[in-house]
Amino acid sequence: MSTTVKAFGAPDVRQPLVPLTIERRDVGPHDVKLDILYCGICHSDMNFVGGEFGPLPTSPLVPGHEIVGRVTETGSDVTRHQVGDLVGIGCMVNSCRECANCRAGQEQYCLNGHTLVFGSPDPAEPGVHTQGGYSEAIVAPEDFVVRVPDSLDPAAAAPLLCAGITVYPDINTAYERILASDVRYRFVIDGATFAELKA
Repeated sequence: MSTTVKAFGAPDVRQPLVPLTIERRDVGPHDVKLDILYCGICHSDMNFVGGEFGPLPTSPLVPGHEIVGRVTETGSDVTRHQVGDLVGIGCMVNSCRECANCRAGQEQYCLNGHTLVFGSPDPAEPGVHTQGGYSEAIVAPEDFVVRVPDSLDPAAAAPLLCAGITVYPDINTAYERILASDVRYRFVIDGATFAELKA
């Protein structure tokens, strides 16, 4: 049975976010439900609401893709998470999982189209669009839910699910090239940052 949760969403582009309620789908066999503790505010969220990406894909639209929360329910086939775990959800909540890119672990480049955490048609609920983290709870497949170490401040961890993930591959590549003495990449990272990366 679906669950009604409180949220903040935009009824249309260039409209302020307003309190509302949305329905969250039932937990399927491979799904994780979490109570949202924190959701960062990203400029992309505001771009959607501001109309910079065109009309809203659904109305109302609940943005938010830097989500940290506690698992409250797991599907019968979930193996990676359990009730009480501190977890996060970034900008994606699904992909086809069958194309070459998905099979290679590159779901963000899904050849059949990935599912964003908000504003995408939801393959788990035909005819419904996904709604984001400016809400009390969310349900997502376990493959798109990541463990957040209990040692991290959950409020500080939320923005890492967007900006942190976005820049990690580039920083990692630069670090590897610095170690390989690729001179072209030496200017990318200053000495203090390099020392932190090396530690």
